[in-house]
Parts: sequence; structure tokens; C-alpha cells
Amino acid sequence: MAKKKESSKFQVAFIFINDGCDQIKDRSIIESEKIILHAAGCATYDQAEKIAQEMLEKGCAAIDLCGAFGNQGVARVSKAVERKIPVGVVHFDFHPAFRDKSDDDMFQKDFWCIGL
Repeated sequence: MAKKKESSKFQVAFIFINDGCDQIKDRSIIESEKIILHAAGCATYDQAEKIAQEMLEKGCAAIDLCGAFGNQGVARVSKAVERKIPVGVVHFDFHPAFRDKSDDDMFQKDFWCIGL
């Protein structure tokens, strides 16, 4: 039996977050000549951490996070993959899809110090 050839394509992941996303169903794989992009949606930072660990196991060389992730979300995902692969983010100070807030604002309750 012939051994299956491993893909030499560069694999990356893009994780987006939005209330109501289903971490199992909201997925897509886009394959171009040299890159395989795994896109996955989630509704919470906990789910994002699990997806990030899965993408590390799949062999992704990097993870990009959508701009809705706040600083705390980025830190949590980076910690979840133990800095074994880089985690980048499209960053907005606030995101228009979330009524001009980040997910830090929406999921965290300790923003008393800045009046949110």
C-alpha cells in the first residue's frame, strides 16, 4: 500500500468570533496553490481556545484572529497554543459589528476602571 503524501502547502487558521456562531458547523477550508486556510467561527473565548489547539494539532503554522477579539481574547488564544505557533490579529480598538465594542467589552465584567 502506498504511503499517503503529506501536503507541502502552508497551513494557516483564521478564527472569527460572533454571538451565535457554531464552532462545529461554522467552518470552511480554502485551498489555493500554496496555502490551505482553515476558517472557523466561535461564540466564546473558551471555544476559540479549543479551536486554536485543534489547528495546532492539524499542523497550522499560524493563527489569525478577527478584529472582534479583544486583547484578553488574543492573550487567551496565544496561551492555549503555548506559543508553539504565532497568533496574529486584525485589530480594531472597537469593532463595528459589535456596536463599537470588542469582545473584551462584551464577555468581561471587569472594565469598571475605564467606565465601560
